[in-house]
Order: sequence, then structure tokens, then C-alpha cells
Amino acid sequence: MSAFCSAVIVAAGKGKRMKSDIDKQFLKINGKSILLLTVEKFLKCTFINEIIIVTSLQHFDDCNKILDSVKSEKSINVVEGGNERCNSVINGLKACNKKCEYVFIHDGVRPFVKVSDIAKIYADVKKYDACVPAVPVKDTIKKINKEGFAEYTPDRSKLYAVQTPQTFKYSLIVKAYSKLGNNSSVTDDASVAELAGNKIFISRGSYENIKITTPEDMYLAKAIYEKEKTDENG
Repeated sequence: MSAFCSAVIVAAGKGKRMKSDIDKQFLKINGKSILLLTVEKFLKCTFINEIIIVTSLQHFDDCNKILDSVKSEKSINVVEGGNERCNSVINGLKACNKKCEYVFIHDGVRPFVKVSDIAKIYADVKKYDACVPAVPVKDTIKKINKEGFAEYTPDRSKLYAVQTPQTFKYSLIVKAYSKLGNNSSVTDDASVAELAGNKIFISRGSYENIKITTPEDMYLAKAIYEKEKTDENG
């Protein structure tokens, strides 16, 4: 019997850096909202049993309108987010089916994650219990001090840019979040797991799996969207 898998899609952000009157997850690419494009990727994964969208209360109607256009036998639920990302993730975890064994925690504004990469990380998490997709950084990175001067240059060959879905054995990440306390400064779920003493396996991701955050990202997003459609049509 296959494991029960839940996808928690976090879409409660305000998107201030996008400088738009519309929150970034509801911006459209070729007529489809970014959130819908994201949900569709997980609908294509046969091993994903349920999808939980975490959003602000004011966007419940927006999410339900999007889901009205979705035809799927998978369970799809919308739950309220929190003040910080970590609070939203906790709410999403609480909403998971009691049978959940593995959970995929994904940014609602990463619509170009490859289904093949989600399948790859699923294979990895069954071996290692805690996995994140990541890609080698392309740029040289500088560590700077408070005055704005470079302090040192890390070895680029050891640096990876982390993406989502960050995927865990459900009991592991729930326990890790229970130990987090008031530390809301963590920016990803892997950090929460690490603080609880867990090792994180790096699963190779894809450069196309961008997080749409700023207006400039929309130009790249449209190009990736067109590439996806071209690849699908052979």
C-alpha cells in the first residue's frame, strides 16, 4: 500500500515587493493565476493524495473561485494562514489528513516546479526523511558587514539555492515545528527541521523553479511558461 502524501501550498503572503494592487499569487500568466498553475503541478502527481492551500481569510473566496475550475478526485482544502510564514505552515500541517505520512510544503508562487522533480524528491524523502530541492548558485556570493564592506567570499562550489517543495516525513516536521517556540525568524522549513537536530538531504532541483517575488520575475515567468508549453507540445 502506497504512503499517504499531502501537499501544503503556502499562499498567504502579501507580496509587497511585487508593487501590485493584486497579491502576487493571484497575478495571471496567460490567463491563469500563478496559484492555479502551482496547484495544477501537484494535481499531476499521482502519489499526492490531498492538497491544502493556506491563504489569508480575505482570499478564501478568490481561492475557492480558482478551485471551481479544477476537476480532480483529490481532496483540496483551503485553510487560514497566520501572521508569519511559519504560522501558516503550522496551520497547513494541522489540516493534513490523519493518515499523512509525507508532506510536501511548497510556495504558492513557484508555479514552474517540474512534476519529475517532485517525484524525485518523493523518492529521496522515503530514504532520508527530510529533503529539499536546490540548485548550485551561479554567482559569486559575498558576506558583508554592517558598514556594507565585503568580509569574505564563501566557496561557491559548496553553495546551493534552496527551493520548494521541501518534503518531510510528516511526524518529523510536526515535531520540529513544536520545538520552534517563538523563533519566527526562520525563512524555510528545512531550517526548522535543522534546529530540531535533523539532517537535510539535498535533492537536485531545476533553475526554472523560480519564486515569483518582484516585477522583474514576471518577465522571466512568462518566458518559462512559454517554454513549458513548447516542451509539452513536443
